[in-house]
Amino acid sequence: MNDYDGDVKIYVGKAESEASDFDGIAKDIGFHKENGNLLKAQRLGAAMADLKPDDGSLGILRPDDDLTSPILYQARVLITFLCGRCARENIKAPILTDTVRTAMYDRLKENEHGYYTNIADGAAFSFYRLALKKDGDKAKLVGDEFAKLCGSAKDKSLKELGSRIYTGTVAYLINAIKECDFKY
Repeated sequence: MNDYDGDVKIYVGKAESEASDFDGIAKDIGFHKENGNLLKAQRLGAAMADLKPDDGSLGILRPDDDLTSPILYQARVLITFLCGRCARENIKAPILTDTVRTAMYDRLKENEHGYYTNIADGAAFSFYRLALKKDGDKAKLVGDEFAKLCGSAKDKSLKELGSRIYTGTVAYLINAIKECDFKY
């Protein structure tokens, strides 16, 4: 007769670990709710959803920019991508980062459903993400990718516009995040 009981390993303790994780998350949420961080994060996300290349708030466009509808669309996609990335890179608490991003996408779904549906597959985001993983000047890398996504990989003015969008948007977003004065 074989004794299989010696081969059976029983792991206990996962339930305690999960309960501890849940308690930690609940405490984090309570902390950020009580000090106003969650509300600030929701407002920031909603404001990010409203950013458009031609609204003047980012200061990225020049009178001589050739802005066809497809180029404006790609500029908006880049801005939306940068909003999510800047939140992830500049907000220290993951719960706040998630809140910002959720609020942004919820607002887009509600107010600009067609745009949200178009960007939901994340294809353009993937190209920008890959570009930013390369070594080199991030603004230039994004500008090059922007020109490709606009259908004209060699167009210097599109590359420069993409670089300006990157630089101006990131500066704007870092400042907006600092102004939230999140408490950690």
